[in-house]
Amino acid sequence: MSTQIENSKFDDSYFQHHLPQIYRTVLKDFRKIVQSFVFFHAFFLATIGAEIVFFLPFIGTSAMTALGLGTLFLTCFSYLVLHFYFQARKPERLLQLREVFLQSCRRHIAVPPGETQYHLSIAEALLKLASYLEDFEKNFYRPPVFLQIFNPIFIRMSSYCYWKDVFKLKKLLFAAAIEEHLKQIRMTPTDLEVHASLATTYVAQSKIYRLSLRNRKDQLLFEENFRGAARLAIEEFRILNHYAPNDPWVHEQLAQGYHELDMPEEELREVEILLKVRPQDKDTLFRLGQLYFLQGMNAKGLQIYEDLKQSNFKKAEDLIASYGRRPQNSGY
Repeated sequence: MSTQIENSKFDDSYFQHHLPQIYRTVLKDFRKIVQSFVFFHAFFLATIGAEIVFFLPFIGTSAMTALGLGTLFLTCFSYLVLHFYFQARKPERLLQLREVFLQSCRRHIAVPPGETQYHLSIAEALLKLASYLEDFEKNFYRPPVFLQIFNPIFIRMSSYCYWKDVFKLKKLLFAAAIEEHLKQIRMTPTDLEVHASLATTYVAQSKIYRLSLRNRKDQLLFEENFRGAARLAIEEFRILNHYAPNDPWVHEQLAQGYHELDMPEEELREVEILLKVRPQDKDTLFRLGQLYFLQGMNAKGLQIYEDLKQSNFKKAEDLIASYGRRPQNSGY
């Protein structure tokens, strides 16, 4: 039963060498897809505006008024028909883009299907591509140098136009990464390396929902999705704990996962267990002391500070700086 990431006997240097170019190609195609929709809206809005301005001086002439209204109606009708068509096509095009990326990965990966590293490498590539989409929606429009003072306006405009498309692609990439993990788990159900990687993926997925909670109209939906991903991550952590309750690597993954999910009490419990497994590890003791202070358990935190100071641990003074602090939404 695997509990840690092992060195693969397969050389993936060829795959890693080609990945940057694959990322660039996919991101370039994604930019073209979503920008085409914005340009479509801009074109029709400009056309409608131009028609109104052009026919406005002739509004008193019955023939020109009829012509103007007919033209405007035809333009608006065409816009609505094409709008609904393109809206229906967009998810399909994003799915096709993801499939192109997956095919490129499978074509270049040297690991044969069925090996653990095959699915994990593809999942890792999907998550890496998702990480490149972080704040991607803010960078579609760049003002020229002499207009840099208006850069915040360009960023807000770009975010407004593209955040939904960027978010949708992220969701598709995470879904594919999770599916790659599940394929491997169906073949090797007790491989803890895969379960740990899947737990990390669920944690990362929960983050995109948590970040999207800010200033969005559909907050309840994002909150529900965040909690759903967090529950799945916790379940994977429980699997790790069930199969290897005394493995320090497992508890390290558990503690890190709970930290990412902003669950300080559960993180503290895992670090306490980790210290029992590695009682001589000063870094783990230091980490536990921080958590004690952040949870208001100052007596235990001070005891750890004294122990570290007596052992001449170099970061002992850094620990006491946590005294009196209160837990934040993330980090300690």
